[in-house]
Amino acid sequence: MMVVVSFKKYRRDVSNKAKRRSQVFDECLTLLEQVQVSQDKANLPFLTGYYAGFQVSLGLVEDTLGWRKLPPLWILIKLVGSHPSHGTLDLIVRPSNNEFYSPSWQWDGNLTIPPNWPQHAIIKYQKETVDLSLLDAYVPKLFADEKMKELLITPTMVRLTYMLTQAERGEYLIMRNAVYEDTPISKSVIEILLKQALAIRLSVENSK
Repeated sequence: MMVVVSFKKYRRDVSNKAKRRSQVFDECLTLLEQVQVSQDKANLPFLTGYYAGFQVSLGLVEDTLGWRKLPPLWILIKLVGSHPSHGTLDLIVRPSNNEFYSPSWQWDGNLTIPPNWPQHAIIKYQKETVDLSLLDAYVPKLFADEKMKELLITPTMVRLTYMLTQAERGEYLIMRNAVYEDTPISKSVIEILLKQALAIRLSVENSK
């Protein structure tokens, strides 16, 4: 009997958690056109739509792989280009070698960091690099926000990785259980990030 009760409680908790998570992007819905909300393979909310005519997606990553005081919750903001650009680039600040969400650990190229860019970082590329001069006007400002983690550029898209929050301290330090607040993400924060991603994408697409 206890097993049945425990299982029902588990099912109810999972259902309630999924419902709360589905509301995380509620404040962002008006930022996009043709909005669709779904769930990814990890049962985390996934938002797609169009911003200024460009296809975008917003997804979450619970980063519990590394051993740290409080695991972060990342948001990945992807903006798909209108036409292919030249080169690739992945700038990761404060690298810990376990950024599993980044494809660049399979890339061979490494670049020296420009003096006005964040210095505790790595820059990697595959085959051909993006012209760094196209990014000088954007990178220092983008990474002035300490929550910014990664700028990824490929011929087809720009993606920003940004820390939304960290796991609740008491739950993680005592139980090693990563529990995150389900408070809706601020519309103003996402709008700033989308504008920056769009500006970067336009810069690399419009270069000759």
